[in-house]
Amino acid sequence: MSTNPEEFDWKAAESDLGEVVDLETARQRRDGAPVAASEVPDDAVPAVSDPAGTVDTEVLEGEIVAAQVTDAPPELKQWAWAVGWRHKARRLWMYKWRYLWNTFVVLGAWSVRATGWWFRGIGRSVSDFFSYVDDRQALAIADQTAGAVDGRADVDAWLKARAERHREVKDRRRVVRSRTILPMAALVGLVVLLWWLGRGDMIRSNLGGAALLAWIGLGCWLVWYGRARTQPFLPQFREPSPYPPVTNDTVTGALLATGIGQFRDAVKAGHSPVDVIFRDDSAGGKIAETHPIPGVTTQMVMAKSIVIAGALKRPPAMVHLSQAPTGVPGHVEILVLDIDPGQTKPKRFAYLGKPVNVGGPCTIGYDPRNRPVRWPLPGANGITTGTPGSGKTAYLIGLACLAAADVDGAQLAVFDFKGMGDYAELEPVCFAYGADADPTETARMLVGFLTALKREIIRRRQVLTDLKKVGSEMLDNNAAALTDRLARSKKHNMPWILVIIDEIHEGLGDPIHGKDIAALLTDLMKIGRACGIHVEIASQRTDTDSIPTSISSLPIVRVAFHQNGQPGNDMILGTGAYKRGVDATAFRRGAAGTAADDRGSCWYIGSEGGEPVRVRTTFVLPDVKRIVATALAGRTKAGTLTGAAAGIVEQADTAPAHSALDDVRAVFIGDEIALHGDVIFHRVETRHPGRWKSQAALMAALKAEAPGWKSPTVPIGQVRPTDAPVDAGIEKTRQGIRLAHLEAAITERDERRGG
Repeated sequence: MSTNPEEFDWKAAESDLGEVVDLETARQRRDGAPVAASEVPDDAVPAVSDPAGTVDTEVLEGEIVAAQVTDAPPELKQWAWAVGWRHKARRLWMYKWRYLWNTFVVLGAWSVRATGWWFRGIGRSVSDFFSYVDDRQALAIADQTAGAVDGRADVDAWLKARAERHREVKDRRRVVRSRTILPMAALVGLVVLLWWLGRGDMIRSNLGGAALLAWIGLGCWLVWYGRARTQPFLPQFREPSPYPPVTNDTVTGALLATGIGQFRDAVKAGHSPVDVIFRDDSAGGKIAETHPIPGVTTQMVMAKSIVIAGALKRPPAMVHLSQAPTGVPGHVEILVLDIDPGQTKPKRFAYLGKPVNVGGPCTIGYDPRNRPVRWPLPGANGITTGTPGSGKTAYLIGLACLAAADVDGAQLAVFDFKGMGDYAELEPVCFAYGADADPTETARMLVGFLTALKREIIRRRQVLTDLKKVGSEMLDNNAAALTDRLARSKKHNMPWILVIIDEIHEGLGDPIHGKDIAALLTDLMKIGRACGIHVEIASQRTDTDSIPTSISSLPIVRVAFHQNGQPGNDMILGTGAYKRGVDATAFRRGAAGTAADDRGSCWYIGSEGGEPVRVRTTFVLPDVKRIVATALAGRTKAGTLTGAAAGIVEQADTAPAHSALDDVRAVFIGDEIALHGDVIFHRVETRHPGRWKSQAALMAALKAEAPGWKSPTVPIGQVRPTDAPVDAGIEKTRQGIRLAHLEAAITERDERRGG
């Protein structure tokens, strides 16, 4: 145990790093097992001993087994070949000046070597020519046959071998003369023929070019013939990365820097802690796998992720540690990216121009290996935290855009206690919206909304219970939980609902409405999941004084952007997350003097008991207007605008629910069978001032209340009543509502409600 690890010969260990091998073959060769398929079943204990040792007291000796650099295994090549080329092109652009300088140096050095190969090619070709003509190999064989080497001469054998060589030399010289004289004679004959035919000008005009071409061809052949036979002929371009290369030496040094004693003992015993190193272009970097070493767990290694990144001389954003697919504790994959993600632009919204279905998982970002990370709305609630400017609000706007873009199956509600208009562009598609500059006013609106939402949950639970009793096919496995088929059923009117409450600590801390919000929110997050209600709360503060544990512990989906310290990190990601290497405090915030910025990156837990995943969320802000405009047009066409989006203003808790159908029916007087739209709105506004924002809002509310009534207004040509407005406004085409159609819609509504 007194061996100094610095005396280890790393150059010898790196001698086979350039070999491209099959991953499974390399491992079998390392373990000393045959490459052929084994007859032993998978669950049997192997007969060979563990190369890392299975007994704590055993000291293993022998040469170190260096890691093999290979291509990625097939199961890791999840993307098409074009992904690798796109990454290479991006890497070329990122390091273009390094590429240029590297190319200049490499080509210059290769030119010098090629010049030496040219001279060596001349000498080698002359030497090989005379060696062939004189058959020097046969002469050596003759001397060996005669016994001249060991001193026992056999004159007869020597004379016989020399005679055979003499005949071979004569044959070879005859071949050389024929293959040299005949082409030369043919060439001279062709020149004489052309000259005799008077085509001397052709000879003179092409002689220089032919001589130059022959000289270039001869020179290239001499360079090729004089090349180093044991080295690649073409120039080898190095990676232009400003960071040290990822080799067995550097990765082992990084693992030793963690201070884990088992790694140090393995190196002293002559074993490398690194199993294999391979490139994965779909991830954009190299992956190093460690050997499972007794006493080393995955959590122990991941807890040292910052130390490993520092030892590899890279920022933490470029080094990602994860459990290997084998699931063996201590078998860790270390992904080292080629490009710092903090210096690249994030990807755009994943559903631009594409349909969205929030009834299934939706992509909200990508993990370090460029695999999509999905966010679930059904059966879950979420909590998002982060310091100001870390990307929290942009992430929430992305979730809101997902719900808004699902025009047939989802509704959106947003309450923002900042009151700075961050979500103002989404208001046209929100069925409930509150973002007053006064947090108390926003809290009052939120209490009214949560109270109404609780009544809606009670209604939904009753509907789901009734469907369960009759064994409806709209349910999955006859469970009383909302399904996507049921959410899109116009008959039952139970779409998915996403509720976003930003800076929730302001509402919970409100002196007037805070207790009501806490009580209602706790109930909704407990009972609303099965009914299709997803509550997403967000805050800059995660302490128990700001958000009670009874609320912060309920969400399944947990997202942590940049945090100021360990308490906030562990509050959202779980106790001990910081010590396990799940560190949201390491995200960079665009500090002065650096172009690196990790805003928009977060740690994400997407399921019950799920493992935290580092995610770079998609950037949706430049496309919000486009998404909302498309969603508004789609919802208007589908008749799914309701609530605030349809012009229905907020009502006090004690106020009765208003029906657009009943309000319109009440303005038909006497024997009137049809009225123009402007007349209807004028009369409703006179009877109920301020109830409806505009005539368009009233018509949209009619469509929302009677989904089967696609076109309430039709052409009407009767004489206008005496109380009609002087200016017809938008109804210059004399569009209106017929009483028979209105009463049919009211009857349909009553039947749907069971009245």
